[in-house]
Amino acid sequence: MSCTTYWYSCFWAAVTLALPGCGPSAAQTTPAQPIVNSAPPAGAPAPQSELQRLRKHLAHAEEKARHAGWLKKEVVEIPDPPAAIVLYEPAPDQAPATLVARFDAVSAAGSQVLTGQSGMVDVQKTKQGALLWDLRGNGSRSVVLHLTPCGASCGQAQPRVLDLTAAGFADATAAPECPTCATDLDRDRIPEFAYRMVNLKVAACARVSCGPSYALEVQVRGLESWEAGAFQRDLRDFIPLYFDRLRDAKRDAKRARRAKNKSEVCPLNALRVASELYVYGQLIGEKEADALKSADAVMAGYSMGPCEQEYDLLGPPRTWGELREELTKVKLQKLERWRQVKK
Repeated sequence: MSCTTYWYSCFWAAVTLALPGCGPSAAQTTPAQPIVNSAPPAGAPAPQSELQRLRKHLAHAEEKARHAGWLKKEVVEIPDPPAAIVLYEPAPDQAPATLVARFDAVSAAGSQVLTGQSGMVDVQKTKQGALLWDLRGNGSRSVVLHLTPCGASCGQAQPRVLDLTAAGFADATAAPECPTCATDLDRDRIPEFAYRMVNLKVAACARVSCGPSYALEVQVRGLESWEAGAFQRDLRDFIPLYFDRLRDAKRDAKRARRAKNKSEVCPLNALRVASELYVYGQLIGEKEADALKSADAVMAGYSMGPCEQEYDLLGPPRTWGELREELTKVKLQKLERWRQVKK
């Protein structure tokens, strides 16, 4: 599974410099085994008639792409049900400005082909190397693509999720914000996904210093998971998981408060910890005033000024007071929804 171009790095609270696509990513704050819900194992070999239909649909799609100025680069085969993702590159006679990529999603079941273009197209795999993802924990099968726009330089990858059923490919009607940022921390075989709950922008930043996000920022990650026909963010099941996040943040807070060179470093780590204490504390039931007091204690003695020396900023960094005010305006989820499915 590649998490190198998409912002959504697969850890829950992260300092984002070269914004993750699920990355470029750093390590999670708490180790976890990702992607435990792989797609169901392949069944019996597909009937010859299905393979013949797939080859026919592939030939038609490739011919149509060729007439549009695209050359086949790679065919990513999916054995069960028979399907494939065809990746293309521009023909040599295309203008240099068309440095883009194309994909076709083709199945044996139907002649309809899903297609798309971007600067780069990457087919994502699970930790086990599988092409099909069970994003809902109910045996569903999906292909996850990362589409990265490119011009003079490339931006941040965006996911596109294609569901694969017996009827063929279809764009997913619902998908997590970061499909590749999956874990199963509570071991219920329904994956949890990271999403940006809080995003504090410290300053605008040059790409060479801060990556395609063009921002020096700190994020606090929340959780979402499939329930009642959608990816929900208010499940009561998340309370013990956020409690673990808060415990880790309190451990990190001790180190941040003991630092001796507070006036000399850009306090991105301290800002992350302070934000986590405020957010995760309230999610498990702390009063806002108590959570804010914990955050202030971490940031005491730090200044955002040193960030100007460490990074190529395009403007002055915001102060803790300004970031604090923004943090207190974030509307947090109330974790009141019970799961309806049996675990």
